[in-house]
Amino acid sequence: MADTNWIPFASTALGAVIALGGALLSGARNDRAQRGRDRETDRLNTYIDFTLALDAAHAALRDVARVQPGDADRKTAASYAVHESGLYGVRERLLMSASPALVTAGEAAFGRLIDIRNAVRSGVMLSTREFHDVYHRFAEALWTFRVTARVELGQNLLKPGDLDRETWAEREGCVLCE
Repeated sequence: MADTNWIPFASTALGAVIALGGALLSGARNDRAQRGRDRETDRLNTYIDFTLALDAAHAALRDVARVQPGDADRKTAASYAVHESGLYGVRERLLMSASPALVTAGEAAFGRLIDIRNAVRSGVMLSTREFHDVYHRFAEALWTFRVTARVELGQNLLKPGDLDRETWAEREGCVLCE
């Protein structure tokens, strides 16, 4: 009878090991799932921050484009407008975390914004055809970025017609383009 006294102890110990292993496995799975959700949230925040930075830089460049071209501070103001938007920092986050398709779309939008900055630096005024030409290329690239981000995040593809638009370039309704 003394030989069987170890069986309850062994079965209790084995049960404890199995329960502990199950808890550890469950915890690891939960941690992995949480890390995945955190990465998804970080990517979404990066995409939104990038879009908002592009918009802020564009709005600031529009303000600079209202200043007469002869103003000596215009070039500095155009550079400052992009810098102060936080665009460069969030662009780096995008380059590090986004898919190749989204990086490509983001770089296209960034490049078109830099085209606006360069036009403003060169003296282009807001109400001119030259400004609107670079603006429309930017608008189209920005919408392409938004749509690419939606698809990457598992949302349905948006088409211009879904928002009562002819194109993403926003030429319809533009006084200078009609």
